[in-house]
Amino acid sequence: MTLDDLPYFASPEGQDLLRAASELSVDDLARLTRLRKTYPPDRCRAAVTLLTLRERARTKFSRAADMAFDRDGLEQASGEIIAAHRARRYRGCGRVVDLCCGVGGDTAGLAAVAEVVAVDIAPNRVGMTRWNAAAYGVGDRVRGVCADGSKGLPEADAVFMDPARREGGRRFLALAHYRPPVRLDRLRVVTPHIGVKVAPGIPYSEIPDGCEVEFISESGACKEAVLWFGKLRTDAERRATILPLGETLALRSSAEIPVRPPGGYIYEPDRAVIRAHLVEQVADDLDAWKLSVDVAYLSSDRCADTPFARCYRVIDVLPFNLKKLQRYLSTARIGRLDIKKRRFPLTPEALRSRLKLKGDGYLTLFLTRIADRPTAIVCAP
Repeated sequence: MTLDDLPYFASPEGQDLLRAASELSVDDLARLTRLRKTYPPDRCRAAVTLLTLRERARTKFSRAADMAFDRDGLEQASGEIIAAHRARRYRGCGRVVDLCCGVGGDTAGLAAVAEVVAVDIAPNRVGMTRWNAAAYGVGDRVRGVCADGSKGLPEADAVFMDPARREGGRRFLALAHYRPPVRLDRLRVVTPHIGVKVAPGIPYSEIPDGCEVEFISESGACKEAVLWFGKLRTDAERRATILPLGETLALRSSAEIPVRPPGGYIYEPDRAVIRAHLVEQVADDLDAWKLSVDVAYLSSDRCADTPFARCYRVIDVLPFNLKKLQRYLSTARIGRLDIKKRRFPLTPEALRSRLKLKGDGYLTLFLTRIADRPTAIVCAP
């Protein structure tokens, strides 16, 4: 998607092309061949690509069918649910700078609560951000600026920054290696109220002093982390937030958690809880214990409802032996097996290929080490 493509697809001819392309139920090559008989070839290619990206974007955006994307921009964009959650912290800010706005996923969320200056070094990304803000009905609250944000920012009450965390297949772990680098001293020249989206796997050594780090999980996957500064942060040093439920768990002091063999139930903490180092706090709330000091599985003799962990009923606990496990699953006629593991050498894929599952039964298998012995815990949801 180039900058020239945007006004074309907003024109009557461009809209006709998108409509014609969407009505062809053939593969992309056949679709391009037919469309090129009527429309410019370059525009046909861009149209087919855009329709493909819109289909993929449905998992992130409710208005994907009206939005503009390029491949990298869609992959890196925050989804609508996460963007709306983050934007709530900016309520009361008159103007927010969205630095490295990309295709505008966060811009649209921020514009629901404040005026937004969307800044990106790529002119086509600024154009897509303005297009997508209009798709969400907030275009009049967004001003697009094509600029290198590392060299200065417009005046604002607060900043949200979403720098690139990979390039050419390489992932960056250090904030100083992000594109552009995260330079808090330069951002604070504009405002002390800052939010920075970072990788959920950020090393704790990279988390600056004086901020709150929020690990955000959506539908069971820890997708993002955010560093909050100034009035955007809370009193918590770190927290785990579970979306779309909107449940959040903030760090507090908790009791020391004992280590015991499995009880009647196993709890698998959400990935955001694990990344936020709040497993012990969840155990304290559930009156549960750990199976091992360094394994993030919990156990209890009662099943409690919590948004921060999934509960499974323990059926059997077996010392791990491949042949005995295969015989056990064959006797139970288990054809579907959900395999989870921590501190265990085999990957789920490698084990599954060796088990030769047959039958119509379904179970969950936890592979871990208990008292430093490889153990298989057979469970049902």
